[in-house]
Amino acid sequence: MRWMRGAVGAGVLVLAACTSAGGGARAGVGSPSAVGSSASAAALPGSVAGALAVEIRQSRADWGRRVVQVRVANTGTEDVTVRSATVRSPTVDGPATSEKGREVRAGVDRDLSVALGDPVCGPGSGAAGSGGRVQVELDVVDERGRAGTVVAVPEDPQGHLARIHGEDCAALAVAAGARLRLDDALPRSTVEGVVVGSLVLHVEPVPGGPRVEVWQVDRTNLVIPADLGNDWPVAVDTAALDGPTTVVLPAVPSRCDPHAVAEDKRGTFFGVHARVDGVDQAVFYVPSSDELRGAVYDLVGASCGWPPD
Repeated sequence: MRWMRGAVGAGVLVLAACTSAGGGARAGVGSPSAVGSSASAAALPGSVAGALAVEIRQSRADWGRRVVQVRVANTGTEDVTVRSATVRSPTVDGPATSEKGREVRAGVDRDLSVALGDPVCGPGSGAAGSGGRVQVELDVVDERGRAGTVVAVPEDPQGHLARIHGEDCAALAVAAGARLRLDDALPRSTVEGVVVGSLVLHVEPVPGGPRVEVWQVDRTNLVIPADLGNDWPVAVDTAALDGPTTVVLPAVPSRCDPHAVAEDKRGTFFGVHARVDGVDQAVFYVPSSDELRGAVYDLVGASCGWPPD
């Protein structure tokens, strides 16, 4: 149990109580308040709803799966159960709802995982460009059985939704003109006594697609370029290609502490810098297959001199 030391930003909260007919009624924007009640259950009081603060988080393990966490902090004195959390954002298609609820006792916070829908890209898309805003809806019941829907504009202090949107749309823009993937194999060689792996990036132009230029691949927290630089410079331009091409990225471990592999979350996702028809894209990530992920871990062990398992 984690006790909160400070308030988590809640944005604007609205409470909608269930009604016996016609669904939930919505209170106006402002302080939470109970509006109406069902024939069988009392409405969640505004004081209980107003004590719930909402924030968007994302664990590194969920980055590649496009899953975010809705963190609900209960700053009040009443224990509640959040039966579901639904995220609505102009950057994703449709509402995204958690599969499981969580009990949120007074004075603690809990996370509910939500898988995002398909990205919404194109001119004017996104929270800033569209003029829309993100909202979270919580289906809440307290220990006395009083229920309601709490609607909040969540805080996103680390900018997770904006970053996810940038990655999503960059990947889609690049995919329209080029297919990128990493080879499953990771050949190894010894260069001046150092074990070096050869990551192979495949680039296949899409006929009729836009021009794609790939100009950099980023290091990860597990492997870096063999020349010990921060990234691999790349010079691939689909306008100059007649067919698929490959780029070899010589790699060595960036660290040799075993827990870096044991606890790895993002060490086998490689950030790609690209332009599409001359327009710089946000950095997006090409993941490793299961085979390549294991080969990267093996490279770290071999290069660092770990004993065989």
